Amino acid sequence: MPSKNSLASLKSPETKTILPANMEGEVIATSQTAGSSTSKVKNAKKTVGRPKLDKAEKRDYKITLSLTKAQGRKIKEKAGLVNEATYLYDVLQKQGII
Repeated sequence: MPSKNSLASLKSPETKTILPANMEGEVIATSQTAGSSTSKVKNAKKTVGRPKLDKAEKRDYKITLSLTKAQGRKIKEKAGLVNEATYLYDVLQKQGII
């Protein structure tokens, strides 16, 4: 019986790779160049995800704001589905404060 921390029970059984056979029953080997498969992976990594922001555009200054529950409800009501911090950021931009 495996121990409770063993991952042996999570492993799936090994699967056989079935290669196509020609008329005589010989297995046809498929060739793939190592360079072509790695170049596809490298290109995929470059295009996946959000692009990095410049240091000037990155928002890393934090402000903590304490409000009453009534004030918080009012801001949440006006923000709607948007995060309250995003809503307040937008209001500050529209007012020309930032």
